[in-house]
Amino acid sequence: MSTFAEHVRQTESRRDPPYRPAMYLSDAEKRELATRIGDADLYQDLFTMRDLVRHQPENIELRKALVSGIASAEFAGIDAFSRKVVEWQEWDVPATLIMAIARQTWDEVRHAHLAAGLIESYGGHIGEYPDTLAGSGPPPGAAQQAPVTTPAAAMQQGYASMPEQLLRDPVVSLSMTNVSLEGGALTLFQETSAVGEKIGDHLMAHCYDYNWADEVTHTAIGDFFVKELTEDKPEEEAKALRVHALAEAFRARLNGQQSAELRAFFADEMARASAALG
Repeated sequence: MSTFAEHVRQTESRRDPPYRPAMYLSDAEKRELATRIGDADLYQDLFTMRDLVRHQPENIELRKALVSGIASAEFAGIDAFSRKVVEWQEWDVPATLIMAIARQTWDEVRHAHLAAGLIESYGGHIGEYPDTLAGSGPPPGAAQQAPVTTPAAAMQQGYASMPEQLLRDPVVSLSMTNVSLEGGALTLFQETSAVGEKIGDHLMAHCYDYNWADEVTHTAIGDFFVKELTEDKPEEEAKALRVHALAEAFRARLNGQQSAELRAFFADEMARASAALG
């Protein structure tokens, strides 16, 4: 690995204002969060927060909380994708994939900028609410890690426990992030835009309609390059299928959305993966 790539890999995630992961809040911070939105544990469940905004359109704090939670993922995306632009140049991947990830990084920058402006329109600012996704570990002096109670916390802890080398593998990363997680963002953004229209918040509706269009491209990047990287490589295809199936099933289970049809679909995906391994 080049000196620059190694430097990037070892550099801590930083932001101004600093990251403040919700999963490491102190008891006092949790109490303060609860007084603002009603229940601190709800904060990391963005789908529930979105529904609360729809049913309580007059509550500006809920809007700030919802957009702050989504903005956390955008900042995390800037951090993750910009690292990939550097690190993946050390891997045997097409130059077009590096350029696609560079484009995706700038998309995440725009999304974070839009989120910051939307929060400011509500009288808030980035950092006022904690981060649902942030960096790679607890900040200095953080409280003991909280039990896993929400999808966002569980997914961040779950992915953090995976071997680093596996997470850095482009096939694994694209299957997990661009195909699975960005696919989930499609639904979140589309429905958040619809909530904005319903409650008369046209800026929210516009911002998340814009973001939704970008997510369509991001999932297409994943679909295209996973296929290209695994073509005529049964072991790589099996790895991609397993990661995608497990990530989707995990996300659906945490959100209470895993129907019989969905379970059957993933069973079929896993069967294809096993067949590919031969």
